[in-house]
Amino acid sequence: MKALLISGVYFPPQVGGISRFMEQVASQLGSEHLCCLTGVESAGFEDSRSGPVVYRYPSLIGRSKIIKAVGWVAALTQIMIRERPQVVILGSVDDSHFGLWLHRWFRVPFIVFAYGNDILEAIQQKYERQRRALGLANRVLATSRYTASLAAEAGAHPERIKVMWPGCDSEFFRPKAASDELRRKLLGARHRDRAILTVGNLVSRKGQDMVIRALPELTRRVPDLVYLIAGAGPYRSELEKLAADLGVHERVVFAGRVADDDLPDLYALCEVFVMVSRARLEENDVEGFGIVLLEANACGKPVIGGRSGGVPDALEEGVTGLLVDPLDLDGITEALVRLLTDKDLATRLAEQGRARVVQHFQWPQVGEDLLAVLKVVREEGVVSAAIRRSS
Repeated sequence: MKALLISGVYFPPQVGGISRFMEQVASQLGSEHLCCLTGVESAGFEDSRSGPVVYRYPSLIGRSKIIKAVGWVAALTQIMIRERPQVVILGSVDDSHFGLWLHRWFRVPFIVFAYGNDILEAIQQKYERQRRALGLANRVLATSRYTASLAAEAGAHPERIKVMWPGCDSEFFRPKAASDELRRKLLGARHRDRAILTVGNLVSRKGQDMVIRALPELTRRVPDLVYLIAGAGPYRSELEKLAADLGVHERVVFAGRVADDDLPDLYALCEVFVMVSRARLEENDVEGFGIVLLEANACGKPVIGGRSGGVPDALEEGVTGLLVDPLDLDGITEALVRLLTDKDLATRLAEQGRARVVQHFQWPQVGEDLLAVLKVVREEGVVSAAIRRSS
């Protein structure tokens, strides 16, 4: 059985959680079960020779609606005839209109991955095509229980919604000794200080500003402390200004965007990982899961997360880390002080966090679960086709 994965703008080498998810879907299903279609150009990135065939059409991105529509229809028709996929996987709700077209013209069943922001936009902006696609989809695969509730609100049939958590490579993300060279390179004069770390795009949702606001009181109680922020984005200038205004700019280090291959070394530098994400529903912006929390746990670090969106699925309160109100400055400060001063608690959460990742969040298991869904959906499609022929 072969499926077609369509992910217009989320696919390697583009960075980000969804692109990483799509990369793993492709890797786990392989060429036997999958081919891929994306608008992301390779930009020097070489698709795996042992992986699925990837059809790339970057020339269609950013074109006029008519040219883009004609181009995608031509590409899809060619691929459907050449590959003959029996099921289509849509990489996000943003791609769900492809499902409507393929269902109409090829009668192929389809599933949709849903993360958070993509569904919020379909709900708030009343994107009719996306809502119709969610209602027609054979399955909607939500990355958290919160996302599943949004999918139902957007029109997906509850019995067709399945929660499918992202995975984590616990062999790649594993405890390791911190590199003195990297510590000196990133932290400079603060290389001897204890580090807390956030990894994520520099956008308001991620809550780096709340950690910076906590630093005056936090450093009074834990003097040898530095806050390392990895990531890039439009919010950096505001964060830099905030740190300067609060007089803690020397305690905040911006590492910029860090390559995925270097993340384990980055996690090794910190004592606590913190990402107090908050929901910004007016901007259709929410944390659908929070895969970096899994990565930090897998690297043997206790984590602190904001109680919003799908974060409670990524972080088990009191077992792998601490959940806090992302708008409660005192609560954030106390959680950080607690993990920085209670070594036994921090160690226990870190050990339990890695054990949870190893047991429940492995990419091969995600691949097996997805393949099982595809087989069921294919059979449903066959039955539906038989009913149509007999009617």
